[in-house]
Amino acid sequence: MKNFNQSAFIRFFTCFPKLLLAGLMYSVPFAIFTGIFVFISNITGFNNVIVWGLGIIPSTPFLAGLVMVIRKYAIEKLDVPVVSTFFAAVKENFKRFILHGVVIYAIVSCSFFAILYYYTLSADDPVFGSVLTLYLLFTALLLVMMFYVPVMTVTYELRLRDIYKNSFLLIFGKILRNLIAFIAVAIVTAFAFLALTFSGGAMFWVTAGIIVALYPLIFCYIVNSIIAKGLQETVGYFVGVNSDKELTAEDIEHEKEIIANADSTSDYVFVNGRMVKNKSSDENKK
Repeated sequence: MKNFNQSAFIRFFTCFPKLLLAGLMYSVPFAIFTGIFVFISNITGFNNVIVWGLGIIPSTPFLAGLVMVIRKYAIEKLDVPVVSTFFAAVKENFKRFILHGVVIYAIVSCSFFAILYYYTLSADDPVFGSVLTLYLLFTALLLVMMFYVPVMTVTYELRLRDIYKNSFLLIFGKILRNLIAFIAVAIVTAFAFLALTFSGGAMFWVTAGIIVALYPLIFCYIVNSIIAKGLQETVGYFVGVNSDKELTAEDIEHEKEIIANADSTSDYVFVNGRMVKNKSSDENKK
């Protein structure tokens, strides 16, 4: 019973006020930046998703904070201070998440136009229906890859190319968990879409506000809760990573010993709950 009470599902409800705060700390900047670019698109006449979606890029660093808070509460079962944990993660990962924002923006904008283009052509030629199906599959694979990128970035000291490489490999390495996560977020997304579709007038804006406030939190919480176990089995445990706990002299000596005895061909070594740079690998490359 104790394990059930500490499950990610139960902790979502018991810790909901704190998680909601973290969700709003991401959703509000996202809504503001998106609103700015929608306004720009209206006054410039370039009224399309290419301009609207630009809000994704400056708001993505705040995703680092949301993912970190979710990791602490859902996976590590820690009751950490939300605001300080959130902004510490944003500050530490700002540059990398700007790049992730560019990648997400490229995926969203290119997928939108490609799907719309092939869907229109498929009405006249069934061949394009097959192309559309393949592109939808490709987009789904990219989405699953991006499930791993944020949490891997805030957790492990890996190079960007290793983050994306490992995220891509995990698409096929943890297929069942990825499928469950994908279906779960698809259901949540469909529910949000239908809620907007069947609401009108003032209720439409109320519904839109609720979705903006809750959807990113629910999306990230579901994804990270489901993929966490597989990610830890493959790359390393979350507990102790980026925590405030200081290493003892014994821990430091143990870490040095592990690094010294590590395979010189490996760029990184997992030790004391985090991935650290393997200096012997750099020396061999010189």
